[in-house]
Amino acid sequence: QACPVLIDPLHIINQLKRYLALEESNQPAEWNGMYSNVENNFAPWKFSPDDRDKWTSELG
Repeated sequence: QACPVLIDPLHIINQLKRYLALEESNQPAEWNGMYSNVENNFAPWKFSPDDRDKWTSELG
């Protein structure tokens, strides 16, 4: 059932979670490495963007 004043509680919850994770660094410790990789390598992996496709050279 929709809220009569069009308040989307899921959007509010997601904003709060995003704030806690990004601004307050309040997330599980296991996520810190992934966030660091996304910040530095633009992907959750530890490989730089230039090294990601090197495995294809082994194919042939």
